[in-house]
Amino acid sequence: MESRSEPQPAAKVPSRLLHFDGARAIFAMWIVCHHMAPREPKSCLDAMMVRVDVCVEFFILLSGFLTHYLNSDKDVASTSGSFIAYFIRRIFRCLLATYVGMVLCVLTQLLGGFNVWTTKTLSCFLLLKTWIDPMPNCPNMPSWFVVSLLPCWLVYPCVGYLLRGSSTKFQLCLALASWSAAIGPQLCILCVQKSWLHWGQVAFTWFWPPALMPDFVLGACMAAMVRHNPPSKQVAWFGDIAMLVIVLACMLVSCGTSTYAPAWTGLQVPVPVPPPDWAGPSQWRPGHYIAWEQLFARLSAPFLCVFLYCTHHGDTLATRLLSHKTLVSLGRYTLEVYLLQMPLHDFFLWTRAPGAQGLWRGLPWTPEVFWCYLLVLWTTCGLFVEFVAEPLNQRVRAVSSSWVGRTLPQLRTNKRYDPLS
Repeated sequence: MESRSEPQPAAKVPSRLLHFDGARAIFAMWIVCHHMAPREPKSCLDAMMVRVDVCVEFFILLSGFLTHYLNSDKDVASTSGSFIAYFIRRIFRCLLATYVGMVLCVLTQLLGGFNVWTTKTLSCFLLLKTWIDPMPNCPNMPSWFVVSLLPCWLVYPCVGYLLRGSSTKFQLCLALASWSAAIGPQLCILCVQKSWLHWGQVAFTWFWPPALMPDFVLGACMAAMVRHNPPSKQVAWFGDIAMLVIVLACMLVSCGTSTYAPAWTGLQVPVPVPPPDWAGPSQWRPGHYIAWEQLFARLSAPFLCVFLYCTHHGDTLATRLLSHKTLVSLGRYTLEVYLLQMPLHDFFLWTRAPGAQGLWRGLPWTPEVFWCYLLVLWTTCGLFVEFVAEPLNQRVRAVSSSWVGRTLPQLRTNKRYDPLS
């Protein structure tokens, strides 16, 4: 049986899914708390922070989903001009925030007397460092995720061609193959060496840019299924259930390692203890990427896919909550929140009370300072987006719109594309 069928008209779907903006705000807050929240005093949510990679998995799936959702009826590679326009639109705002974050982090390191004139810094600015060494230790650490997204967006035209006009059966098969390709290397290593992954293997199966490409394709498959065979309202509640399962899994771990843990120890999944030879960054939360935590992100992918697909209509309890205008507004700034969290954190550490001597080290990282940091972070990112990033982004979109349908020679001569010529 042929895996592809005759192209069908695109389904009538909304251009913006507000509950995804709300979900982005929640997951971005989770990531910032994982990176920046004080570890004292202890709370029942401490261990939940360890499983933050479910947020990263959500964002890579969502990127694949939205990329195909918005371009499923377009051939973004029909001409060289169309492809350049698509790629520039996709990367401009991400790279703008990435480089602003890296420059600010480098400045704080210079003030601290650190040597930043190294080949590592240069490779970070050239977006090559994690291709050679996947350790996420560039001046602005979260930039590793943007570097991983770039090849995904680059190869999307091929993915879009495979999915455009394909049957639901083909889309399901490709989704299963993509998930297998994502989690497969980890499972193979576990089976071969009969032990959990060491740090180098974790880095190459997660932080190395090609490692996230199957997850991106998986998200695109979900968008193709929405376009080709939209879910009915009767199955929408499965999306809520899938997200509830993920939250409960994280909370069970949280309760299982907290001083507030209940007595039902049979459901507790404790955060693993780092082995003596663990080579991961010492400043990371204990248990992160250790033992069974190495598989949690990819194991959450099927549940996240159910959420992406089934909640398309937005008529469930979760989607109504996530579509609240406050969360939707905050969700517009999550890219900048993710990429500027590190430099703003460094600024807080460099800021001393009046009369204190020197710059290093700044405000004590107490819960009160952290909540102030969150307020300043979202406010700063909102102002940056509204007055800098988005106006520039709209200008880039307006300019690049004239490139669609042109070839490179036509772009050089500024000649409009004529399909009859």
